[in-house]
Amino acid sequence: MNRYWWFLFILHCHLIFGQSLEEKLRQIPGVKIEAKKEHPSFKEMYVVYFKMPIDHKDTTKGFFNQRVFIFHKDFAKPVVCVTEGYLANYALYPGYKHELIDMVDGNQIIIEHRFFGKSKPDSIIPWQYLTVKQAAADHHEIIQKLKKLYPGKWITTGASKGGSTATYHRCFYPNDVDITVAYVAPFTINREDPRVIPFLTQVGDSAVRNKILRFQRAVLQRRNELRKYMEVDAKKYPPLASLDSILDYLVLEYAFSFWQYCGNPARIPDENAEPKVLWKHLTSVIPLSSYAKTDEDGTKAFYIQAYHEVGYYGYDTVNLGKYLYIKAPYISNIILCPKEALFPYDSTALHEVRTCIKTNLEKTIFIYGADDPWTACAADIGNNKKVLKIVEPKACHTVEINNMSEQNRQLIVQTLSSWLSMKVQAPPAGCP
Repeated sequence: MNRYWWFLFILHCHLIFGQSLEEKLRQIPGVKIEAKKEHPSFKEMYVVYFKMPIDHKDTTKGFFNQRVFIFHKDFAKPVVCVTEGYLANYALYPGYKHELIDMVDGNQIIIEHRFFGKSKPDSIIPWQYLTVKQAAADHHEIIQKLKKLYPGKWITTGASKGGSTATYHRCFYPNDVDITVAYVAPFTINREDPRVIPFLTQVGDSAVRNKILRFQRAVLQRRNELRKYMEVDAKKYPPLASLDSILDYLVLEYAFSFWQYCGNPARIPDENAEPKVLWKHLTSVIPLSSYAKTDEDGTKAFYIQAYHEVGYYGYDTVNLGKYLYIKAPYISNIILCPKEALFPYDSTALHEVRTCIKTNLEKTIFIYGADDPWTACAADIGNNKKVLKIVEPKACHTVEINNMSEQNRQLIVQTLSSWLSMKVQAPPAGCP
């Protein structure tokens, strides 16, 4: 090799490997660096924005800036990409690190969901484009651009709606990444999934379910005594309906939220407790703000998407009906969706995803907690042997690999090692 070709070779290697992350990011069309941050586990950390089309099928509809957090170790290391289902402010918490990072010794990328947080148009938000397929196209475009910087293994992941989001992307763009780990990801079958209701009649121990029911009845029967506490809190969180109606909603939601976040039965007050004690416990499990005016950055966008495509749940009033102010056998949560953005329900995308999970999806791990009501809507993998589904006993919506049983932790580690063709470290055992 003569000196000229050797020079070109060295220059080529420098262009590929020698540039800093910041230099490489600035060369990606449509990328703007907002800030550089410090992080104890990574060499560099950047907050960047990707210019994304509002409608991937028609760029004349305009663009918005999508916020992405990039935590860099080495260009040759794997990437753990969190496809967040909501806003991603937590990415700025000092020292935040997904548990998969240490397991694969990888870089971390967190993509905020379209139209949540700071990832939305500057003007009026066109909510009709807050869809499963548009978001999947966002993730496809961002990942394809960043794969030019990080050519190694890619893992997408997310929890709850983020886990569903990772699966949506994987189904519509199966070749973008190597594997997916979806935590507590629901895949509904209707606008309000009916499977949640029977789940709540069977979850956990019957003694705990009965204690929950007694508490719910006590709150409803003593609504006049609780009113003064509601009125005080309502000044800070203006409710979406009358106080009597909202109390009904809080009580009906209580059971779902209790099981979702591993509620402690010992903390449930006796039905004869003081009204203040009843109210304080109720709102510690399901805050009054949950049924107040939704915030623009998070809950508003979620309920719009839920009632348009991804689904939610409602309430059966059996065993509580005679104590409720609202007289109906079934009470819907549709009041949480702003009327101006209540679109007709479209089940097309979710149907395609559910079919994909049972047939074509590969190298995806689904993790659930047995006591989490969202597990009623868990992925149905059918006879698909190319994916792994684990339901951890007595766990809830906070289940992670680190707080699973040793048997399940090792199964996940072995599966990841096999699929990635690399050594994967088991995370330190944590606390459920």
